[in-house]
Amino acid sequence: MNTATTTSPTSRATASERREAILAAAIVEFARNGYAGGSTETISKAAGISHPYLFKLFGTKKALFLAAYDRVWHEIDAVLEAAVKRQPDKPLDAMDAAFREMCQQRDYMLITLQAFAAAADEEIRSAIRQRETAAFADTMRLTGASAAEIRAFFADGYLMIIGAALDIPEYVGEPDG
Repeated sequence: MNTATTTSPTSRATASERREAILAAAIVEFARNGYAGGSTETISKAAGISHPYLFKLFGTKKALFLAAYDRVWHEIDAVLEAAVKRQPDKPLDAMDAAFREMCQQRDYMLITLQAFAAAADEEIRSAIRQRETAAFADTMRLTGASAAEIRAFFADGYLMIIGAALDIPEYVGEPDG
C-alpha cells in the first residue's frame, strides 16, 4: 500500500521510512561528492530529519556511506537477476541489456566510482571487495559462464559505469552484434 496516500499530513514517518529517505539522500550526496566530501548535514536536510537522528540510525558517516553503496548494489542485483529470469536462454545478454538501462541512473554509477576512490580506507575497501567478489560469483552462478567470460562481462560493465559517469554515450550504447 502506498503510504503517501494513507498517511495523514500530521502523522510522522516511521523509522523505516526515515531510513529510506536518508539512504536516498545519501546516494545522491555521496555520488556527487564522495565519501570524504559528502556532508551528513546536507543528507539530513535533504531527508527532512535532524542531524543527530541520522547518526542514531546509522552510527557513523562511514556506515551510512556503505549502506548507500549497498542499497545501490542490492537494487542493481535485483534488476540483473530479474533480467536473467526473463531471458534464461541468454543470461549474459539479458544482464548486459539490464545494466545498460541501470546506467541511466547516473548517481548509481557515480557512487560505485566513489566507493572505489574511498577504498584507501581499509573498512571501505573490505566491504567493497566483499561486494565485488560476491557479484562475480553470483554472475557465474546465474549465467553458467566461465570466469573468463565473466571477467570480460565485468570489464564491459565498468566501461559502462565510466561512460555513464562521464556522459560518454558510446561507452554505454547498444552492444555489438
